[in-house]
Amino acid sequence: MKKIISIISLCLFSLNSQAQISISNSSMPLSGDTIRYSTAPVNSIGNYTVTGTNYVWDFSMLIPNGQKLREFKPSFSTPYGFFFFPPKFGELATDTVKLPAAVPGIPNITDIYNFYKKTALIFATEGTGIKLSGIPVPNFYTDEDELYNFPLNFADRDSTTFKFSTVTSTLIPFVYKKQGYRITEADGWGSITTPYGTANCLRIITTQYSMDTLKGSLTVGTFTVPLNVGFPNYQRSYQWLTTTEKIPYLEVSGNLSGTNFTPTQVKYRDHIQSFVGIQEQETALALSVFPNPTDGQLVIITSQYGSAITAEIADLQGKVVLSQTLSQNLSIANQHTINISELAKGFYVLNLSTSSSKQSLKISVQ
Repeated sequence: MKKIISIISLCLFSLNSQAQISISNSSMPLSGDTIRYSTAPVNSIGNYTVTGTNYVWDFSMLIPNGQKLREFKPSFSTPYGFFFFPPKFGELATDTVKLPAAVPGIPNITDIYNFYKKTALIFATEGTGIKLSGIPVPNFYTDEDELYNFPLNFADRDSTTFKFSTVTSTLIPFVYKKQGYRITEADGWGSITTPYGTANCLRIITTQYSMDTLKGSLTVGTFTVPLNVGFPNYQRSYQWLTTTEKIPYLEVSGNLSGTNFTPTQVKYRDHIQSFVGIQEQETALALSVFPNPTDGQLVIITSQYGSAITAEIADLQGKVVLSQTLSQNLSIANQHTINISELAKGFYVLNLSTSSSKQSLKISVQ
């Protein structure tokens, strides 16, 4: 009987691990959260458009090329605490907020923050704080941008509107306005794997259709030029959401022109990464590294160099777990074999170096 119960429990656990999830306000960031993510080259993402039910997305071979933090600060920990009161909280967003191109005559714009409101039903952007020549200036949505509506489940499709305008100020000779709508659709569910790990997820596509305008005047020398410019601002984001990580497990975002989507950024939830500087070379130290992924041996074919090459394999925390010297030989192809059968499964960084050159490659042990 105990054996039968154990088998039944195992089956139920297996089913639950692949169950559909529902995104609620508890899945969103809180004031005070600091969350790390890595960026990756756009050309490394593979096919991110495919989706389905009980789908398995595998992005395990993403190679991080940078890392940042998303910090959600209590409003009074920002320069704009007297304009956005708790429970609203802010995020320094210079890498996510797109402002109009710099125009002669305007003051320096710094310390750009997005401010969010989180309730049981929505997670929304309520305003943006900017500094004009060091002076904090709040800018509000008269119709807040609802980023997510809760609960968010598979096959949900929401359409919401937003309207935003910068304040009229003697410090800046124009007004920037943004008005439009956002469509968010949950088009898949299943599990996702990235270098960070594997998790159950809900896949959504959110698209912003906005018309942005600049109105005012510019004074250049003795001439005053009227300014009245309108331009479409269509942006799309593919997101894989989980119930625990607060930010998308993976996000592919970019610009939309008609039906053509151009990805411009890939970022995913991650641990602390140790990035090794790579010196650009006309000829790389390694001409080929295979098989990758591998489960036993790694073959490295190197270029002809006058000195030996040091090969070190490090885990993603930067700890060197294996080291070997690749001595030069007289063959046309300098082929070297490293036995990695004792390494645990996972991702590692292969660092190759001589006295004057370095190269780093990501490898997977299965």
